[in-house]
Amino acid sequence: MTAIAERAGSSIGALYSYFPDKKTLAVALLDIHASRIEQHWKPLFDQVTEISAAAFSEQFLARFLDFIQANPSYLQLQAAPVPLRRSAAAKRAFRATLVDALRRRVPSLTAESAHLRAGVLLQIVRGMMHLYADAAASERIPIQLEFQTLMTVYLEAVFAA
Repeated sequence: MTAIAERAGSSIGALYSYFPDKKTLAVALLDIHASRIEQHWKPLFDQVTEISAAAFSEQFLARFLDFIQANPSYLQLQAAPVPLRRSAAAKRAFRATLVDALRRRVPSLTAESAHLRAGVLLQIVRGMMHLYADAAASERIPIQLEFQTLMTVYLEAVFAA
């Protein structure tokens, strides 16, 4: 925590007044990342009604990988040896955005059905993220392509509903 305070140009006391421990600080960073990634994906969600499942999958994962390249601490936080969970509010806000995008694409989806499908999509991303984080650079593109195929097949079924 001392090194963090020094790097932030803050006193250790000020840091502890906001973040009583490293885990609290890490969760706050995850929430910040969640907000940023939502904004990173928003342009794609805005055009969900105009693109194919394959294009959506490709762009969804490409935007995610662009985000983690620009924000390497996101993957590091996700791979932390201590389980870190974003706040429930941050999770709900992002999932609601994805649910809304799915319902705009497939108006016949109920809120419950869209919520389930959004959860599956996020689990696909989470699965890719775990493999990607541990992979050598030469393995990352094949991992991305496999998960892109998986997401495309899944979304083709969802979009056809």
